[in-house]
Amino acid sequence: MLDATAFPTLVLLPGLDGTGKLFSEFVKSLGSSVDSRIVAYPKDRALGYDELEALVLAALPRDRRYILLGESFSGPIAIRIAARSPAGLVALILCGTFAKNPFPWLGWARPLAAYLPLKSLPRWVRAPLMWGSASPQSAPARTQRAMADVSPDVIRRRIGALLAVNETAALTRIHLPILVLRARHDRVISPAATRWILRAQPGAELSEVDGPHLLLQTRPTECAALVLHFVRRF
Repeated sequence: MLDATAFPTLVLLPGLDGTGKLFSEFVKSLGSSVDSRIVAYPKDRALGYDELEALVLAALPRDRRYILLGESFSGPIAIRIAARSPAGLVALILCGTFAKNPFPWLGWARPLAAYLPLKSLPRWVRAPLMWGSASPQSAPARTQRAMADVSPDVIRRRIGALLAVNETAALTRIHLPILVLRARHDRVISPAATRWILRAQPGAELSEVDGPHLLLQTRPTECAALVLHFVRRF
């Protein structure tokens, strides 16, 4: 068995729910050869990207090398931090995410984000988008629990933040190895968002996986294999 201390720690930044609970199957698939650390966001404080970046910076390892993985909503935070080149950071992984507003045609809707009924959307609407299945029953109950724990105001603030974000300049300043994981059947984040990242970072490595937006949750074993292959280079 490989010693987890031989490889950098994998620091995971969660998607829109911010709880980190949805990483459980992925972390299990990584096994014991890599030490994983999940940074969860407050469930009851409506924080934007600036405040969340500060929170993540305070939680980063100080005594070891690490790789930062930003999933979906957290991609811009991971990009910002990687652009700072903090001590210990050796690589970046971006999964199902974006550098700038992935819904540019909805920019006008940012003031309306406070009224979005995201948490009350029926399961039959969310299942095809997030899990790639027409069957609401196929969406694990843990996704319901993760979102239920988070204040609606917090979710709305995060949606408003992503509709305004643009970290392209920060992305171009990154001088670290980058792995981009994209779901081939992502109905939430379009391929254009990935192409934008690759234009800004043409040296980034792209791995595409057959799956829906919640790639680490629906294809944990396949994604873990790709991430482990990347991590073991360091």
